[in-house]
Amino acid sequence: MLKNRYRAAGAAVLALVLAGCGASAKGAAASLKIGYFQGAVAGPEAVVAANPDLASKVPSKIELRPIDSGVAGMAQLRAGAFPFVSGVGNPPFVGAFTNGTDVRAVFVESIDASGLAVNDKIKTPGDLTKVGVLVGSTLDFQLRGWLASQNLTGKVQIASFASEAAEAAAWKAGKIDAVYISQAFLLELQKHRAKVLVTSSDIAKLGYAAVNLLAVTSSYAKQHPDVVQNLVCQISKAQTLVKGPDVEKYVTPATKFLGVKPQDAIAATKTYPYVPPAEEGAWLKGPDGTAASGKLAQNFKLTAEFLVRQGRAKSVPSIDQIASHIDPTFWDKAQSGGCK
Repeated sequence: MLKNRYRAAGAAVLALVLAGCGASAKGAAASLKIGYFQGAVAGPEAVVAANPDLASKVPSKIELRPIDSGVAGMAQLRAGAFPFVSGVGNPPFVGAFTNGTDVRAVFVESIDASGLAVNDKIKTPGDLTKVGVLVGSTLDFQLRGWLASQNLTGKVQIASFASEAAEAAAWKAGKIDAVYISQAFLLELQKHRAKVLVTSSDIAKLGYAAVNLLAVTSSYAKQHPDVVQNLVCQISKAQTLVKGPDVEKYVTPATKFLGVKPQDAIAATKTYPYVPPAEEGAWLKGPDGTAASGKLAQNFKLTAEFLVRQGRAKSVPSIDQIASHIDPTFWDKAQSGGCK
């Protein structure tokens, strides 16, 4: 009789444990690891992680993991180092899913702010001889598109680097005469008398837009939709807050993740082109309500064509295949009262 009671009690405890595991699988996770970029600009993930009023709305403890490039970040995501990457550009993201990584873009954070930093000997595009860029990145996509528009393909040597810090160092050492680099490094190079020959905004007008995304593995999104939902909500809120009067309040604590002084981060973040909430929906889906007709899908198609030309993808996916890696549902829910 006593044994039966112990067995019954044990079965009840086991049932509770299993029930708890089931709830966890569909809801919160113990910790939330996010790959992110360091630098002068305070990414929204750093702002969320550093401010308790935002972080507390995400039902998991946020742990940030620095990455050197989007390509490396997506490789680490595929290897299981973390389920999210924040700020990843369109070429690394598209390159990942065309090569078998099951990943989704759930939020468009920004249009990249970058520029072509040159030394004082470079006056026109025709003066360029050797340009450094982060290999396989959004910057690479934009630079090659711009060089083609200037009829300089094959005439200017492109030096590929594994990190922006390395290419910035090469420019300072005089090993290259120009570098196409993100705003965080661009601001620092301008302190070393670099001049900006062309900006990412100029190149975007030619059709080569650089977008930075919040990406998550499909498996994590299915297992923890509440975490993804609340992170999307707080990422969006963070981007709005750093454009308002409380920018110092929210960016200053985030600098512990960035490796820069608060005044530098505040200045860089104020001018960084985060996508306004009113424009977010048009990136994720088109007028017919599908991801296939959205601006992001069209951007991914151009990106895939670029990757095929570079030998980093075998073929351009169909628009439906591309759309399967864009998930507007979390943003839709955020707009219909789904945020805490």
